[in-house]
Amino acid sequence: MAETNLTHDQEMHVESHAPYIKVFLWLAVFTAVEYFYARWQKDAFTALVMGLMLFAVIKASMVGWYFMHLKFEGRWVYYMLVPAGILAAVLIFALMPDIAMQPPADEATSEDEETTAVSAPLAPERA
Repeated sequence: MAETNLTHDQEMHVESHAPYIKVFLWLAVFTAVEYFYARWQKDAFTALVMGLMLFAVIKASMVGWYFMHLKFEGRWVYYMLVPAGILAAVLIFALMPDIAMQPPADEATSEDEETTAVSAPLAPERA
């Protein structure tokens, strides 16, 4: 949210020399770190999910900041992003009870269906 005193031509010059290759390399580094973090934390589900979410937020911020040119936008962009983030969080928290309170799958029914499919006689082959 830094204010700049650059003219339009100066901003375009700065924009044309944006560090796209550096950002791409940092995204590649974060992707490799995510991979090794997932292999290291494969048994701790909560730590795995929280860490990967943190890396995802960092990478999404970098993409938005540089490749979507949010770095050069004014404050009005934040007035649009903050309510959208709040609504996304409300949606997730509103759906959590529906997802968490689902009845468990009836295992007996699926076992009966599997044994029926396996024990059914095969049709005779025609020559």
